[in-house]
Amino acid sequence: MSAAADWREAKDANGRIYYYNARSGESRWEKPQEMLSEQELELLKHGWKSSRTADGKLYYYNVKTKESRWDAPTFEAEENLEETKQEAEVAKSTEVHEEREKYANASKILNPPQRTKEEAEGEFIKMLQENQVDSTWSFGKIISELGASDPRYWMVDDDPLWKQQIFEKYLSNRSEHQLLRERAETSKFKSAFWEMLRSKKEIRYYTRWLTAKRLIANETIYKHSVVRESVKKATFLEYVDSLAREREEEHSQTKKQALKELEEYLRGIMSSSDAPVNGSQLPVVSWQHLLDNYLFEKNKRFVANKHFKVLSHEDVLNVYLQLVHEVEDSMKEDLRRLQSKNYTKDRLARDRFKELLRSSDLHIRADSKWKDVYPAFKNDPKFLRMLGTSGSSALDLFMDVVEEKSITMSANRSIAQNLLIEKGFEWSDEDETDKSLIKELLSKEPHFQAMDVDDIDSTIRLLINFRKEKQKEQLEVQSRIWEQKKNYFRLMLKRFYRGANVRPDSWEAAREDLKNTVEYKELGDQDDVKRALFDEFKKAPSEDDLRVNAAPQASMKRPLSSRVELDY
Repeated sequence: MSAAADWREAKDANGRIYYYNARSGESRWEKPQEMLSEQELELLKHGWKSSRTADGKLYYYNVKTKESRWDAPTFEAEENLEETKQEAEVAKSTEVHEEREKYANASKILNPPQRTKEEAEGEFIKMLQENQVDSTWSFGKIISELGASDPRYWMVDDDPLWKQQIFEKYLSNRSEHQLLRERAETSKFKSAFWEMLRSKKEIRYYTRWLTAKRLIANETIYKHSVVRESVKKATFLEYVDSLAREREEEHSQTKKQALKELEEYLRGIMSSSDAPVNGSQLPVVSWQHLLDNYLFEKNKRFVANKHFKVLSHEDVLNVYLQLVHEVEDSMKEDLRRLQSKNYTKDRLARDRFKELLRSSDLHIRADSKWKDVYPAFKNDPKFLRMLGTSGSSALDLFMDVVEEKSITMSANRSIAQNLLIEKGFEWSDEDETDKSLIKELLSKEPHFQAMDVDDIDSTIRLLINFRKEKQKEQLEVQSRIWEQKKNYFRLMLKRFYRGANVRPDSWEAAREDLKNTVEYKELGDQDDVKRALFDEFKKAPSEDDLRVNAAPQASMKRPLSSRVELDY
């Protein structure tokens, strides 16, 4: 029996190919020379070897030039080229030998002892043991740390896949002492596990453990670590929690920047020359005007700002109210300085009357009427001095204050509406019950805690009235839809009993004819309505009756005479 017949090819538990001698019991990773084919021997003659990747794909590499390729190399002209090179090298060898000796680098890393793979395997594993390599190491870390410091890494320098396979083999055959030591170093595992997870860009703050396991299944630290699966999962959850916190912080910073940019954006609009001026003579754009022209999808500039996407309607409204108050305060200060320089009698009278209107004694609200407030100040000197002055009248100034209150109340109503939506508030059929529940909800919000009871009650009334208006609109729409369905049913009756279809005498008979029509089903279980519509249809004359009744009338018309007698 030949020596080649003693060798066998097999696969280990991980699917890697190895070779063993059935006679001697020897095993090795590298294919023995006795089993090499003529092509493989030819490759070996020219310095080429073949190997396979981790997924079993065949490739070729040159042990001298370090070149690797997927296709088998060809050697048609290489023999002559090699002879020419050898002659040139011999001619130069004597000349450069001394120079090489003179400048040779004696580094053990650059000049490691060369071994076959069988000889180098034990040394390579010993190197891993001495450096306390464990499952927290990646193969890249072995290359960067041991490849730069230990010459044993380079004893076989022409096959990095072989080195990775030996690394996997080493991890699979660790001693019990090593495993116990690794199990005790949980903190070291967590640090390395986090580093591996960080390299997986596919893992996000919302990634589940089951998904992550598929992504890291072939990672060394996951596959060979001796820690429990629960520890791996807990470490993963800590990592994604950190990603969520980072995202929240990033979102917070983005929102902070967005609010700053929004303030500049609104300030520019509110101070522009074409901004509408409200009745209080403050250059403030109304909230509704902003919504219709400058905010959200109504304005391309607003939509183009990527930071504004994180802002809610309430965020924008709060910034708007802040600027309104700021403008009001600024204008009041400007007005005060102007008044200190030159106050006319009429202006002084108007300003004092404005102070009276805004005083807490009058309690002017958004729904206040002149006739209700007038008795409270009709004898006040501040009001009496307004009489007969030029400019705005007392009624004008009163309406300005009411409008200001109305704008504020409208804004408060919008904030309260958004709050009810966020809290999932459910309306009842009793206004008093709704008022009580809404009041309790608003009293817990900082924005409404600064308001007095009357303003909160007004806000609640606006909310309830707004809801009733919406309900009324919905009822009107539903009524129109219902009338339309009934009209479709009438048209269906005329269409169904036209021509050959005989009109039945009773609704019960007609129901059997019509029960599968779309118009019948659209009216639902309202059988009384369907019956009434049928009775109405039955009483109306049919088209045939109309034609019959029309014929005699046509015959009763007197024919026109060909003679016309004139009576003079």
